[in-house]
Amino acid sequence: MSENILELNNIVKTFPGVIALKNVSMSVRRNEILGLVGENGAGKSTLMKILIGLYQPDSGEFLLRGEPAMLKDPDSAMRAGIGMVFQEGCMIPNLTVMENIFLSHEENFRKYGLLSRSSMVREANKVLSAVKLHVDPNTLVAELSAADKQMVEIARLLWLLRQYGQENPILILDEPTTVLLREEVQTLFEILTELKKSASIVFISHRLEEVIENTDRIVILKDGEFVKEMPSHEADMARVEGLLVGHGFSDDRYHESDQNEPADEIMLEVKDLVHEGQFAPISFTLRRGEVLSLVGLIGSGKEEVCRCLSGLAPADGGTVAVQGKRAFIRTPKDAIRAGIGYIPVDRRSDGLALDLNVEENINLLVLKKYQTGPFSNLKSEHQNAKFWVKENNIKTPSLRTRTANLSGGNQQKVVLSKWLSSSVKVLIVDHPTRGIDVGAKDEIYRRLRSLSDEGMSIIVMCDTLEEDIGLSHRMIIMKDGAFVREVPCPRSEKPRPVDIIGYVV
Repeated sequence: MSENILELNNIVKTFPGVIALKNVSMSVRRNEILGLVGENGAGKSTLMKILIGLYQPDSGEFLLRGEPAMLKDPDSAMRAGIGMVFQEGCMIPNLTVMENIFLSHEENFRKYGLLSRSSMVREANKVLSAVKLHVDPNTLVAELSAADKQMVEIARLLWLLRQYGQENPILILDEPTTVLLREEVQTLFEILTELKKSASIVFISHRLEEVIENTDRIVILKDGEFVKEMPSHEADMARVEGLLVGHGFSDDRYHESDQNEPADEIMLEVKDLVHEGQFAPISFTLRRGEVLSLVGLIGSGKEEVCRCLSGLAPADGGTVAVQGKRAFIRTPKDAIRAGIGYIPVDRRSDGLALDLNVEENINLLVLKKYQTGPFSNLKSEHQNAKFWVKENNIKTPSLRTRTANLSGGNQQKVVLSKWLSSSVKVLIVDHPTRGIDVGAKDEIYRRLRSLSDEGMSIIVMCDTLEEDIGLSHRMIIMKDGAFVREVPCPRSEKPRPVDIIGYVV
């Protein structure tokens, strides 16, 4: 029996004006976790959509379990034992866990024409235990944490694939760790290691450390072409990053030693800000051109501080002043009026109008600026969007491209352009590089540095301590809803993560 359960040979896929895949050949082996990496636009999504029958290749073939296969739609892919959990998720929040798992397959639990909910509960518990998730099957999905929702998606996919009786099914997981905490990521990989005893897993992620540490083999794509395959134990960050983007990165990728120091002018002054049950009174200032990082674990209170400053949650006390002028912030509109912008961690759901095009998204906050009486100045709106697309190097076929069709990194740049277009004085950026590839991360780092040099005052919350330390001039550490310590991050002598971690945990 062949070691490969799936073989792709010279797969080609084109779209109008774009060659998405150029003679890509690769394989998926039995009982392995395969890491598939590549920058946005490398062809990963197109390749996976071919594997689950959403797209048909223009040429090439693939062999499934040693036999030629044609997957004409997702149902035929599922029957062949191939399924995918998408990054955006496919759960219906107002249905229960059980109802989501067995959605459209309720007939499996009918007896004499009646639906046996007790049988559904028993089967749901069995499926959930396979992914080590201990929740009541009658719980609404809306009440679950992001990590639990992810596990329900995997449980549903696993159950569906096994209904068709194919040995060694193939599970494709697209960015499954993006919304997970560190300990949740560890649990996920423990589950995947157990699952690979009876399945093959294709793991897609921009978090290269996770890919290297937790997969058996890595395949790298770039610009629609196969670049390299290597055993994970032979890989290292520098080598993989170089193959992904075509050049290496220095250890100082997060910052530049000649970046300007902040001015003396206080742009934001927070005094005794408090939100009962979320964080204790906290006071701090932010200077012109300063990057201030709020550091802490989930539940430390840092996210709630930013929500209060951006008007997403009302503070219970304290004062906020922007350039010495008191700001009364109860709503996002109040924050915008005061000159405070907020880029959320979930840019797709909270930062963009995905059905609108790039130009419309960039101009969302400045429509009145380009309005004369009841009429909009469409030429000015177009010129404004065109300027910011060039300024932030947004890669888009046109200004009329639907924003949902852009890569994660370019969506992040559209959100950034929207706020910069509105001339905010203080910008809060929640996890600026989450879910984007290494090349786009480098662009985001450089853009934040340049904004700081231009005088923008920035509050960041990052994915890693290395990012927090490298990007900021100063850090405020929070724990259990309280201020713990302020740590300067001078360009000449950055603190080490090991020096900080003790205060965080």
